[in-house]
Amino acid sequence: MRTRVLTLLAAATVAVAAPSAASAATVIGGFSAGLVNVASSTQPIGAGSTFTNAGSVVLGSSGDMSSIGLFVPFTTSSVTATAGSAVSFTSAFGSFVGTVGQVVAGAGYVTFYTLGDFTPAGTLSGYTAGKSSIQFTFNQAGGAGADISGSFSFASPPSGVPEPATWGMMIAGAAMAGAAVRRRRVSTKVAAA
Repeated sequence: MRTRVLTLLAAATVAVAAPSAASAATVIGGFSAGLVNVASSTQPIGAGSTFTNAGSVVLGSSGDMSSIGLFVPFTTSSVTATAGSAVSFTSAFGSFVGTVGQVVAGAGYVTFYTLGDFTPAGTLSGYTAGKSSIQFTFNQAGGAGADISGSFSFASPPSGVPEPATWGMMIAGAAMAGAAVRRRRVSTKVAAA
């Protein structure tokens, strides 16, 4: 009886958590990109600097985003290393609109994190829009006036946020593990008596 209840509970949890056939799934994956001809509003670079570029190019991808390919160019807005600043990009595979959250700066580098919404297009048009994140990194190894390199990593969904189907599987797994422990305790008591 308990096994049947647990099986039904697990099936119901996964069925509720899994996306229906009528709705498309959110993109799960990411890509890394390099920024071309980066310039900064301040020398040396630091928190508060605004970084401009001549565009971006995909350097690697994973998961559902593997279909976008390598060296695909796209347009990235100028970005300011200040919390609350707007960030966006447009491409043949989708667009992103978000804001800067946290900024970390040191001698010769600035890293900041953004959270926003990704709207798939092109090869990813079968997916629905969803939350995503970008981590920007700018380096200026030679000090003030030296060339600036820029890159970013895109993640969908944002790192550390499980998808609903993942939550369903985790809950079902925990329920089954709890049932196995309970069954073992009952078997031990029966054997001892």
